Amino acid sequence: MKPISQRGKSDMKRLNILSKNTASAAVYKRKFSSFVFKLFRTLFIIGLCYLFLFPIFYMFSVAFQDPSAVNDPTVLWIPKTISLKSIKAVSKFINYKDSLILTLTISVLSTLGTLISCSMVGYSIARFKYFENKILYFIVLITIVVPPPALLSASYINYSYFDFGGILSLFGKTINLINTPWTFILPAFFASGLRSGLFIFIFIQAFKGMPKDLEEAAAIDGCGPFGTYVKIIIPLAVPTIITVMLFSFIWHWNDYYNSTMYFNSNLKPLTVELSGLKTLLENSKIVASGLDTYGMRTYLQAGACLVVFPPLFIYVFTQRYFTESIERTGIVG
Repeated sequence: MKPISQRGKSDMKRLNILSKNTASAAVYKRKFSSFVFKLFRTLFIIGLCYLFLFPIFYMFSVAFQDPSAVNDPTVLWIPKTISLKSIKAVSKFINYKDSLILTLTISVLSTLGTLISCSMVGYSIARFKYFENKILYFIVLITIVVPPPALLSASYINYSYFDFGGILSLFGKTINLINTPWTFILPAFFASGLRSGLFIFIFIQAFKGMPKDLEEAAAIDGCGPFGTYVKIIIPLAVPTIITVMLFSFIWHWNDYYNSTMYFNSNLKPLTVELSGLKTLLENSKIVASGLDTYGMRTYLQAGACLVVFPPLFIYVFTQRYFTESIERTGIVG
C-alpha cells in the first residue's frame, strides 16, 4: 500500500485533472451555445431580409423583362435580356414626367412647411408656460386621435371655396384650390397638414428633453426667444428634424386617400395614377393585341418601379441618418 502522503498527492492530481476537464467542457459548451445562437440569429436575419426584400427583387426583375418572355420557365430572377419596353409604355400611360413633378412639389414643399410650423408649435408648447398651453397641447392630441376622413368633407368644401379666412369673400371672390398642390402645402405651413399632430408631439418630446440652462444662458447674452429657437434649439434637434422630414416626405409621397379626393383632373399624383394603371392597360391596344395576364405583370411592376424608385433612391443615401434619428428620438413601433 502507498503511504498516506503519496495517496493524497495522487488524489490531488485526479482532482486537478477532473477540474480541468470540467472547465474545458464548460468552455466547449459555452462556445457551442454561442455558435448555435449566432447561427440561429444569422438564419433569422436572412429570412427576415428575404421577407422584406423579395417584393423589391421581384418588382425589378419583372419590370425589366420583355413582356413576351415573362412566361419563360427558365427565368427565375435575372432576365435573359434587359428590356425597357414596359417602363417606356407605362411612363406614357401614367403621364410620368408631369405626375412626378406634381408629386415632388407636394412632398418637398409640404415637408418644408411641416418642419417649420410643427417645430415652432412644438417649441412653444414645450418651453413656454402660458394659459392656453395645456389647451393647445390637448388640441394637438385630438388631431392625432381624430381620423382624417371625419374632416375630409369640410376640408374639401373649404378648399373648393377658399377665401383666406373670409378676406376674399368681402370682395365677392373665392379661390378653388382643388386639383392644385396647395391643398397639401397650405395646411402643412399652418401645422395642420398630413400627420402634423404626430410631428408636433415628436417635437414636444424632443424639446422637453433639452436642458433649460441653454436658454437661460442665451437670454443672459441678449438672445430673444426666436433667436434661441433658431441658433440653439434647432441645431440640437437635428435628429428629430431628420426623422420628421423623412416620415413627412414618405407619407406625402405615398398618400392615396387625400390625393384621390383633391385631384380629379387629368393630372394626378403618382399613387393615384398607379392605382388606375390596370384599367388603362385593359382599355389600351396592349391587351387588345393578345397580351395575357402574365404579360400584363411586367407593365404593372414597371409602374410600381417608377413610383417606388425615387423614395427608395433617397433612402439608400439617408438610411444611416434615418436610423440614428430614430434611435435618438425614441420612436418605436
